[in-house]
Amino acid sequence: MFKAEGNKYRELFLWIIIFIFLSALPIKLIFFQKSDFSAGKEFSSKASLRKSVLLAKRGEILDRNNLVLAEDIPSYEIGLTIKNFSFDPIHIKAISENLDLNLNRLNKRLSNKNRKYLVLSQNIRKQKKEFLQSLEIPGLEVSNRKFKRNYPQGEIFSQLVGLTNYENEGVNGIEFALDTILAGKNGFEEKQLSRKSGIIQNKTLKKSKDGTSIQLTIDTNLQFLLFNKLQEAVFFHEAESASGIIVDLKSNEILAMTNFPSFDPNDRKNLKNMNLLKNNSSIDLFEPGSTVKPLAFSALIQNNSKFLNEKINTSPGWIEFEGYKTEDAKNYGILSTSEIISKSSNVGMVKLCNNLDSNKILQTYYSLGFGKYMNEIFISTREGYLPEFKDLSLREKVSLCYGYGLQTTLAQLTNAYSVIFSEGIYRPLELLKRSSEIEAKKILKKEDALQIKKILFEAVKNGTGYKANLKNYDVFGKTGTARIFKNNKYNEDIHNALFIGMAEIEEKEYLIGLIVKDPKKNGNGGGDVAAPIFSKILNTIEKF
Repeated sequence: MFKAEGNKYRELFLWIIIFIFLSALPIKLIFFQKSDFSAGKEFSSKASLRKSVLLAKRGEILDRNNLVLAEDIPSYEIGLTIKNFSFDPIHIKAISENLDLNLNRLNKRLSNKNRKYLVLSQNIRKQKKEFLQSLEIPGLEVSNRKFKRNYPQGEIFSQLVGLTNYENEGVNGIEFALDTILAGKNGFEEKQLSRKSGIIQNKTLKKSKDGTSIQLTIDTNLQFLLFNKLQEAVFFHEAESASGIIVDLKSNEILAMTNFPSFDPNDRKNLKNMNLLKNNSSIDLFEPGSTVKPLAFSALIQNNSKFLNEKINTSPGWIEFEGYKTEDAKNYGILSTSEIISKSSNVGMVKLCNNLDSNKILQTYYSLGFGKYMNEIFISTREGYLPEFKDLSLREKVSLCYGYGLQTTLAQLTNAYSVIFSEGIYRPLELLKRSSEIEAKKILKKEDALQIKKILFEAVKNGTGYKANLKNYDVFGKTGTARIFKNNKYNEDIHNALFIGMAEIEEKEYLIGLIVKDPKKNGNGGGDVAAPIFSKILNTIEKF
């Protein structure tokens, strides 16, 4: 009896222990579940938050008529998540055909078992992206929108407008000079994703701000015209290069500025020669040769207007001073001061400048824009070279009067001529459309500027610039043929051929600066090479 009763108590005790254990177990499970859930939630929260950039659209670059010269086009990356791809031959063929991918090469890339993601193509346009998405190919994915810079007008604007890099930042030309205005500011957004990568919440932390568009003074029709005529000249004369500028003289706005050869900015992979990136019209330095003579005249007139009535004996066609000899094309004999310009007599200029203070020559050149950066046109320029203001040797002084001993750019030289054709008023060339005019400066007396303009008419009508003549319009201008300093010497066989001229057509005054570098056939001087380009351009403009 006592034994049976003892067994009963032991059994009851055992059931009490089991009950207590079972009662405590859910509490423990709940504790651990809660603990695990909290930790998992914290981890999940950190892992699911994704911060991404909201790209700002870069501003457009437009010509004076709002034609697009540079623009941002949305682009996308197309890729495959391999584990989700069906490897259906029909899908593979569709990808190959629509993305212009070699089918065999695509199959080979897909055969890599270790690959998790395959980039198929970058910089896909929106229309193509939407079509591929409509095919509903498993595993085909589209990245977030990016922007690709597009240049609709191609090579005729490449050096002027410039380029952006792969980060869409300006690296040269207008793109670089006005990058902060064009670029805009990126924004940011935050995405919270589910475990299956579904978007739970999309929160914009900072809105993007698109860049500001810029309008140039350039007329695309004239830019095409100028580019084509430069190209023709380079081929016809077998020249190294050619550059040109067309200016609306009444506003001093640049209507065209281009160079040949150039490159396609939309296909920069084929750009082999980095020198083609340079805008030679604004940064290539050269000695101006005889194109400087009318500008030296302006210094002479300001200091001694009586010389205009003088006659200068240029015989025997050469002159020697300080052991240096300079020559004319031939013996012109006795010349008037006007004929010294129209015949482009070096001997005559030496004799005219002989007694003029060198600092007065330099001061005149400086006031005309030489030796200065042309910051007002917002592209890369070079200041050129002028000697220091001091007493120069006779050789140095007279060389300045017929185009040697100084260096300039085509933009500077053209701007200097605008002073003569604007009745002595200096205004910087303009490349951006503005709401207000830049302050003008009086450099020459009106009567002095008109006197030089008259001489430039004779230089075309009866002088070295006769090939720039137009049938129905008056032309004013000056040729230049300057030897190129290379390998520490002037080579008699290598020249720059120049012409700077002006003509009024249908109440519009066109100022044109032209330079052809190292022409090798069909002449090499400014009169034979550069002057004809001027007349061809204006004859075409007349027909517009």
